[in-house]
Amino acid sequence: MKTQALLPLLGLWAAAASARSPQAGPLLQRLHGFKEAPAEPRAESAPDQAIRARSEQHKYPRFLNSKTAQFVVNGSGIPEVDFDVGESYAGQLPISDHAKERDHLYFWFFPTANKEHRHKKEIVIWLNGGPGCSSLLGFLQENGPFLWPAGTLKPQRNPWSWHLLTNVVWVEQPVTVGFSQGNATARDEDDIARQFLGFWKNFIRTFSMQGYKVYVAAESYGGYYGPYISSHMIDAKDHQHFNLGGLLVYDGIMFNDMVQSNVIAEAFVEQHHDVMPLDDGIRAQIRNISASCGFADHHRRFLTYPPAGPQPRVPPGTRELADGSWETRSECDGLFNLVFSEMRLINPCFNIYNVPDHCPEVYDPIGRLRPYFDRADVKKAINAPAGVQWSQCVNGVFVGPGDRSAPPDKYELPNVVDRTGNVILAHGSMDFILPLNGVLLGLQNMTWGGRRGFQTRPSDPFYVPRYGFTGARPDGRPFYGQNLPAASGVLGTTHHERGLSLVVTHLAGHEGPGYSAASAFRHLEKLVGRVRSMSETTPFTLPELRNITQVKRPLGRGTVRIPCLQRGC
Repeated sequence: MKTQALLPLLGLWAAAASARSPQAGPLLQRLHGFKEAPAEPRAESAPDQAIRARSEQHKYPRFLNSKTAQFVVNGSGIPEVDFDVGESYAGQLPISDHAKERDHLYFWFFPTANKEHRHKKEIVIWLNGGPGCSSLLGFLQENGPFLWPAGTLKPQRNPWSWHLLTNVVWVEQPVTVGFSQGNATARDEDDIARQFLGFWKNFIRTFSMQGYKVYVAAESYGGYYGPYISSHMIDAKDHQHFNLGGLLVYDGIMFNDMVQSNVIAEAFVEQHHDVMPLDDGIRAQIRNISASCGFADHHRRFLTYPPAGPQPRVPPGTRELADGSWETRSECDGLFNLVFSEMRLINPCFNIYNVPDHCPEVYDPIGRLRPYFDRADVKKAINAPAGVQWSQCVNGVFVGPGDRSAPPDKYELPNVVDRTGNVILAHGSMDFILPLNGVLLGLQNMTWGGRRGFQTRPSDPFYVPRYGFTGARPDGRPFYGQNLPAASGVLGTTHHERGLSLVVTHLAGHEGPGYSAASAFRHLEKLVGRVRSMSETTPFTLPELRNITQVKRPLGRGTVRIPCLQRGC
């Protein structure tokens, strides 16, 4: 187990990071030792009455039985939501089949509103990260049936909700997160996975989903959760309860902490100088630290296609101890913090989760003053325990010093790739807390499918289908998703080798579905097998979008340039 010599908290970190993203505190604490502290456009296309009609199919509930009746949510009775969200079920289930089990996980399950696939035996699990952050964050501000984005007056019907494609359940985990009651007993990711599998077996039995294909989607620290839980499902060899079909991870921490943070900080600044315009003196200081700590050399040597070979066991900027563990050299641990501090002087509202953001910061309905999910009327509506004070993230989900697990790149993640042939790593190019180059370096040191890393540099276009919005017709005709329009066209770069897909979305930050909703919709279509490639120009598979004209010209290369610094470039 490594040790880290981390800098103390700067007060400005807590204010900036927590204001921008609820998941800031726990992830920053792990990586850097910090504690938490226009006129609407018009266009052509199908009107979104179709969304409304699909959401009202719960008049004939598919999953209602004697065991699920206690979990029924009244779709027209959710506070502040002025439309019927459809059939759903919420509540807690125990993490084992022990009669006196006291530890539970809270879930909110939405059967798909898609008529064509309502009988398809598949379900997607959504997990937010932290560690210790609620998956209801993703529900309300990324991919749920209704969204309440920061800066808006009330919840909106989400035209990009994942339940429009398939069955989806949002699960708050580990135990003690959100509404999940009990005592934290996990010491590592293996414990977390075992507890989740106990819960999941109870969920499958309750909703009579034996044999369903299961897909796991996770974000941020879900880079640990997702691969570990998925790998445990595979190793359980129980297709009745754990029939894993694939894994999708957004902006995940999956590799060495140092490599995914300080090692690639200089490169990120140089690649994004247009939105991080630090002066020449500061840039020289950053380059000097990066060079003296070996970051620049590591980056230059190993970000190549095909890989240059195995990377050192002990990362640059650290020293190995007598017992085989390693600690960070103090002079190398502050590069990330230096960049942030200087950027705050240029942009007081600098957001490490999406670097183009700037002041003012907007009101967030799940923020600190009165979180939406901590309201008594909301708790009652969604079968949540009245006595639990809900918060976005909690500390102490692991007993002892924290998660003692090794990164999942040595066994768990390759195991899932090799056994399913269906793993997608999605990343936002504007994410600074876990920059893209850290994932690229990690992949070039990971072995799956009998080879190390990608053999060729990613360059294929990532295409998100047109859905009718053009931004050019002021005639007032409705178009699909006009309340929450999303980007389409060539939006990034993708690549696939040996069962593993990488997709990088330009102009997206850390929370992928929140920053680029239609992109995430396409990711999900690929995950569950609705489309074969993320470069193909076929329309979205929703019935009302199938006849939308798509781009006919050659797409060219992807719009996010993937760095390649020596061989194979």
